[in-house]
Order: sequence, then structure tokens, then C-alpha cells
Amino acid sequence: MSMQHNRGVRAVCRAAAIAAFVPAAILAGATIKVPSAGIPTISQAMVKAKAGDTVYVERGVYREHVFVKSGVALVSRALYGATINGNGRGTVVTLGKSCALSGFVVTNGTIGVFSNAAGNIIEKCRIIRNWQTGIIVVRHLPRIQDNIIAFNRASGIQGWDVRSTIASVNHNTIAFNANHGIAVGGASNIIIENNTIAHNERFGLKLSEESLKSEISKNNFYKNLRTWKEVPDGNFSFDPAFIAPRSKLNFRPNPKLCCKIKGTDGKDLGARLE
Repeated sequence: MSMQHNRGVRAVCRAAAIAAFVPAAILAGATIKVPSAGIPTISQAMVKAKAGDTVYVERGVYREHVFVKSGVALVSRALYGATINGNGRGTVVTLGKSCALSGFVVTNGTIGVFSNAAGNIIEKCRIIRNWQTGIIVVRHLPRIQDNIIAFNRASGIQGWDVRSTIASVNHNTIAFNANHGIAVGGASNIIIENNTIAHNERFGLKLSEESLKSEISKNNFYKNLRTWKEVPDGNFSFDPAFIAPRSKLNFRPNPKLCCKIKGTDGKDLGARLE
């Protein structure tokens, strides 16, 4: 087999892997690479991007505050390979409408990610070590799935007047935050399922009285410092047995120590880590 053929096979496989990683609805437009000629930063890529485009970001640390344009997918080329660092202040990533954030480390801002519009996706990110909240959502719930949301100095996820339609908070690992794991206020009605919510310094889950009709199912609430009311029926409390969360950010469960309870889709609870 020729070297040229091998390169072609690798290119096809890489493209297929990227296509599987990016939300299918946002793969229709052009692609923009960061860094590339004339586009050294993510923010400069967003100036050029249009709805339907995908911005692929190579490995590295990008010290900036990013606004993701409506209809644009922002994707780290390698899972956790690109870090957006907020330099200790402000909101690191702000989402427009019907856009996606996939595969990044989002860190060192006041707030990690902010979303208040419909149709957004936050997936496969590490949202860690922000000075306040990891993710703040208002009104419209994004599809928040397969994220590690940890070591933030306030809550992991905070929502206000948030409604779910199809979107849910699904298969995330929300741990070691200095306030609540998830805090939902106002008149919210959301879907929270298949998450591991552990070792947070206050409540694992806090709901306002107006939010009690939210659907809470098959989550693991373990050793959060305080318990808000009782764990709803259909949820669990067992040691997730993270392998090395503090030293290596390895939140995979140790198979020899962890319970074998599965989520609604037959997968392990928490982020479905590859």
C-alpha cells in the first residue's frame, strides 16, 4: 500500500472522527482553522465566521474572552487540547443562539460559560477552576452533556428561569465545586439525568420552590457537604471512585471500586469519557 494511500486513509478517518464529534446540524458551512494565516486567535476567527461555519482550534492556550456567533460551532481539534483562559476575570465563553462549544478546557474566568439563547450545545468540555460559576444559563437550557465541571469557586451550573424542551443536563460529572453542584432558581423546569454530582461543598442540587417540577432521574448524588431535602426517587448515592481527580483531572470511575449502576441509556453515570 502506498504512502499516499495511507495518508488518504488517515485523512478520511480523521474527518469521520471530527464529524462524529461536531453536532451534525452545524456541519453545513465553511471551516475556519485557528491559528491560520491572518487568524491567530479564536476571536478573530469569529469575526470571519458565519452561521453554519465550524471553527476548529488547534492545541494550545488561548488567553481571550470569546463570543461564539449564532449558528457557529467552536470545536477543539483534540479533546481537551485547546484551552480558553480568561486571565482571571470576566466570562470566558459567551454563546450566541443555536451554536456549539465542544472539546475545550474553559478556565480562569469569573464565569466559565454563559448562555441565554435557544438551541445551544455545551459538550465534552472541561469547565474548571473559574473564580465563580462554571456554567450560567438563563431562560433557555442548552444541551449540556459529557462535561467535567469541577473545582469552580462557586456552583458548577447555575440557572435562572430555565426551561427544557429537548435539551437536558445529561451525563456530566459535576464535582468539587465550592458552592452547589447545580443550583436552579426562578420558575425553571428542566431535565437533569445521568449525572454524577459529588463532593461539592454545599448542596449537590438546589431547586427553588417554583422549580420542583423539574425532571430529576438517575443521577448519583454523593458526599456533597450538605443535603438539600432528600434525593428524589429514582436517583442514587454511591462512591463514584474517581481514579485521580485532583492530580490528573481523571474522573473515570475505578471499575474495581465503583458501583455498576447505569443511566437511562445503559451507560455509566457521569461524563461518558473516551
